[in-house]
Amino acid sequence: MRSRIPQPVLEADQALHAIMKEVPFSRHLNPLNASEARRQFQAGAEAPPFRYLQLRGADHLLRRLDVAEPKRDHPAGRLVGECFDATRLLVVALRDRTATAFHDLAVYGGWYPDSDTLALRFPEERDDLHPVAVAPSTVVRRLREALLERELRSWKVEEDTVMAARVLVDGAKRMLRVNPNASFRERDLERLVVHEVDVHAMRSANGALQELRCFESGLPGSLGTEEGLAMVSEEVTGWASPGVLNRQVEVVKAIDKARSLGFRELHTEIADRLGPHLAWGICMRIKRGLARPGQPGVYAKDSVYLTGRMKVRQWLEDGGEIADLYVGKVSVDSPVARWRRQGWVRPAPIPPTWQGRSIARR
Repeated sequence: MRSRIPQPVLEADQALHAIMKEVPFSRHLNPLNASEARRQFQAGAEAPPFRYLQLRGADHLLRRLDVAEPKRDHPAGRLVGECFDATRLLVVALRDRTATAFHDLAVYGGWYPDSDTLALRFPEERDDLHPVAVAPSTVVRRLREALLERELRSWKVEEDTVMAARVLVDGAKRMLRVNPNASFRERDLERLVVHEVDVHAMRSANGALQELRCFESGLPGSLGTEEGLAMVSEEVTGWASPGVLNRQVEVVKAIDKARSLGFRELHTEIADRLGPHLAWGICMRIKRGLARPGQPGVYAKDSVYLTGRMKVRQWLEDGGEIADLYVGKVSVDSPVARWRRQGWVRPAPIPPTWQGRSIARR
């Protein structure tokens, strides 16, 4: 029996999607002066003096969310309401930039690594010896080709310097952003297609086919599946970077320590083991957004790569259908079969990465 989504829920969903399209949240999260802040840190500053693009009108955004929020007396209303909750916490974190606000965001997202995740270890792999010799413009060109190959013609690729990552996907704006100051290897050309286009862009594009736009921007709990599926996709195609799993182990350990350590203490502790370059990259990613990176506190989102990878692999090994993960930005815990029976979602195409592939059960 099909369950019609109430009109007030659809209107709330549209209002939230309008905010997601309007506000480039990642540009308010990432430092504007990463290179200069690194130079000052290397010169002896206790913490890098990060500067950020201020989230102007944050209180107005919160009022818009309050006014538009749906009643939660219907399953779809609860689902959309949870998306409102997550967005509200992100707005507050970017407005206040306190350790407490980022802690609340992490708790809601389930980002803090548990003891099982912290105990993970993987076989050592040899480093990728291919030179870092691929220009960002070549990456931009390959990503544009891949979008056209998958008929994602409304999507764009642009260069953007305000990024902690080398490549970022903004699903609400249908855009891939490439950092023109980043370094790339030959392997990255196809790895980024598999990761950014065949997971992030296609799940978002397929979500736009559904009645609720939150399937396009991301349901609560979907982030771990999103990044986990991207990592598994790299593995099944053979494009994963050597040593990536053990690097992610180091990230989750650093996230756990950053809750009680400032930037300098954390950097010193992990640089002895990983070297100053990798230590800087990890510290910047997990201390970004905070007004006082020299104090305890953490942006814990990066833990989802490893936790999501483990969960997605297990779900697929247990017989999960890959097509269920491509109806939009859903989680492995999402009741996709039930939503399909209710008429909330319709089948959507899977990318070349997964056509004819599967993960065998152990």
